[in-house]
Amino acid sequence: MLWLALHLPRFPLEARSRAQQAPGPCALVEAGRITHVNTVAAEAGIQAGLGLSAARSLAPDLQLLERHPASEAQALRQLADWALQFTSQVSLQPPDTLLLELGGSLRLFGGLDTLMTMLTQALDQLGYSHQQGTAPTPVAAWLLARHGDPEPVRDRSALPQRLAPLPCILLPLDTARQRALAGLGIRTLGDLMALPSKDLGRRLGRTPMQLLEQALGQRPDLRPQHQPARHYHGHLEFPAAAHSSKSILFALQRLLRELAGLLHGLEAGVQQLELELAHHRRNPTRLRPGLMRPSRSTKRWLMVCRERLERQALPAPVIAIDLRADTLLPLAPEALALLDAEVQETPDRWLELTERLKARLGGRTICGLGTRAEHRPEQAWQTLPPEQSPQQRANPHRPLWLLKQAEPLVVRQGQPCWNGPLVLCQGPERIETGWWDGHDISRDYYQARAANGALLWVYRDRRPPRGWYLHGFFG
Repeated sequence: MLWLALHLPRFPLEARSRAQQAPGPCALVEAGRITHVNTVAAEAGIQAGLGLSAARSLAPDLQLLERHPASEAQALRQLADWALQFTSQVSLQPPDTLLLELGGSLRLFGGLDTLMTMLTQALDQLGYSHQQGTAPTPVAAWLLARHGDPEPVRDRSALPQRLAPLPCILLPLDTARQRALAGLGIRTLGDLMALPSKDLGRRLGRTPMQLLEQALGQRPDLRPQHQPARHYHGHLEFPAAAHSSKSILFALQRLLRELAGLLHGLEAGVQQLELELAHHRRNPTRLRPGLMRPSRSTKRWLMVCRERLERQALPAPVIAIDLRADTLLPLAPEALALLDAEVQETPDRWLELTERLKARLGGRTICGLGTRAEHRPEQAWQTLPPEQSPQQRANPHRPLWLLKQAEPLVVRQGQPCWNGPLVLCQGPERIETGWWDGHDISRDYYQARAANGALLWVYRDRRPPRGWYLHGFFG
């Protein structure tokens, strides 16, 4: 087995602030103290543990966000859902780490280096900074990731040498045990390995040695496998209210990428989304973008959402965005392009055009045309939803362009005329039907050539008052 640990050192802050495209200095606050800072704030000299007044003195435009542990836990579960596109075995290491077993995925993705490149790019697109560690055991991978050592360890026999220099502060021990280790002169995991386990257990309990044994693969480490949700609800807050559709789409794209990861893992797609834009002291704006067929393509969904947003008047700037997908539909697995949803689905230009028109003009303004099992020409067609294929094909001997109402033709010397005499080229086709509904007809249809070369569809009514009529035009 080969475990990858994705440690997200700024996860509590980035889970709250990644909606912003070009953030200024931003920090997370808990109990009146700074707990996490972004890169811009760190460059201004702001560090974890600093008081709020001191932090504002260093960066007057500092944005402060309250920490929400429940929201962080939900965001970590959603990130685990997203990670299922890389492997079926994902485990959570709260509060800020994911563990992925990659041994069974390496051949599928073309090797560890290729897979790591894809993972890194995908996490960057989601807005999460990360450190990674790779090792045959989950604890070893986690310790390497926390230490910021990305060099993979593939052989279990190499673990003691690679783990020995790591500081004991990486172990998840309470303050009293960390002080006890320091008091014994134990600074690194190598120091810990050199001690008899019985003596250490008597002084500090079994926890430190159990963790070390799990890291070295000497003790079983059964990890609960993450079970994905069968729906999606993504939420992002804007540290500063968004005034433009560009800012909203930037945040929305991150939620759509997160949704796409879950859909890839479940081999599913969605056809309908619910998008809610929150405003300060105003009712939220609710949109329901949809596609003609289920999809997990970020590109297609973003295109449709962009069209809807560009024609939607917002009553106020947006302070938060919610994206929901309650119905996940089965979708055939795709060949590897795997994670690049922009190229995975074979593009259907007509489908994309129709979806864009529906998004821009409204669902009721776009419809398809189909034929019906009916001989009367004016009743032989019907409107259909754009995504529904017609059951019959058009008759090549009938024109696609019918007049809304048949027009009577002038008859001279027994010959029908339209801008001059007509020459009957083909026919007659007799249609005599409709007696059962009171709209019966009895007609002889002909293809007729006009003097200007136009090809017309005309008929002679066989019932009184009889006469000739123009009913349509051929292309």
